[in-house]
Amino acid sequence: MTSRSRSKRCLAELSPIPAEEAFPRSAAPSCPLPEPVPCCQAAAEPAPVETPCCCKASMAEALRLLCDPVLASLVAFDRFFFLTDHLSIGGALAVPTAEGVDNITAADAAFHRFSPCNCDLLDLTGTAYFAAPAGTPVIALENISQLSLCAVKAVAFQLAPAPADTPANTPAPYQQALRAIRRSIQAEGGDTGACQGHCNCDDRCCSAGILTELSTRNLSRLATLTAGPLVLQGVTVLGSLGSVLVLAEETVGRFYLVCANCVEALG
Repeated sequence: MTSRSRSKRCLAELSPIPAEEAFPRSAAPSCPLPEPVPCCQAAAEPAPVETPCCCKASMAEALRLLCDPVLASLVAFDRFFFLTDHLSIGGALAVPTAEGVDNITAADAAFHRFSPCNCDLLDLTGTAYFAAPAGTPVIALENISQLSLCAVKAVAFQLAPAPADTPANTPAPYQQALRAIRRSIQAEGGDTGACQGHCNCDDRCCSAGILTELSTRNLSRLATLTAGPLVLQGVTVLGSLGSVLVLAEETVGRFYLVCANCVEALG
């Protein structure tokens, strides 16, 4: 082979390939919360070892449960609550009581979508309160429009009331949502209770042990836990996606997405 032909071959091998070929996307259902546009699909840089535990990827995956058409038709997207280390958006936190399922006073934030062409932000509308439970809520910032996905430690949302013309033999919205969420968790490769006898004591995060205790060894499928200032008592464990627990409670009609790395105490 001549030097000229070798040069042509090398240039051909170095020619850029289409982005779709370099970063293929799996098929996804039509979603009421738009998927991030292709500029967000490049392979993520590996996180440094020193980086604190972060639920960003798992929380994004858990929020995409809302892309299921059945679940999306049941959820009230203007009845959300978001918790960060220092803020609660959509409602203040109260001092916990022994009788309460949770200490969320309201879930009034509106969740709109993942921010277009930005993998780190959520578009929402709501009021941010300082998260420390208090007798009188203290507003940190009104009219929140975006929230860092890396900051989200827990999410709660409620279902919309059933339409007045719903047939009498139709399952209650809560039961329909339970089935849709469990089906979606299994479809996404999440865990709904299969036993996994693996323990990695060198893991710098504690999510694996928390997930095992609540999602696999927990025969009652009920949990009482704290995640920062949020307290949940007697909630149902539906499963997990990555390092996010998926929980629910029928009497208050709420569903919860909780970062396992933020769980501090179990009851």
